[in-house]
Amino acid sequence: MAHRLVDAFAVWLQKRESRWTLRYLTDDELRDIGLTREEAMDEVNKSFFWD
Repeated sequence: MAHRLVDAFAVWLQKRESRWTLRYLTDDELRDIGLTREEAMDEVNKSFFWD
């Protein structure tokens, strides 16, 4: 049980870091990965509980 909790937390941290990285990308970089600034900010602002 504890191992699963640690794994889930590690996945959450990785997703959170990826989402925060979006905040610093330029509009050109976002366009390269197929996102608009609005879509990127929607992702960055997702709730703590969002998967």
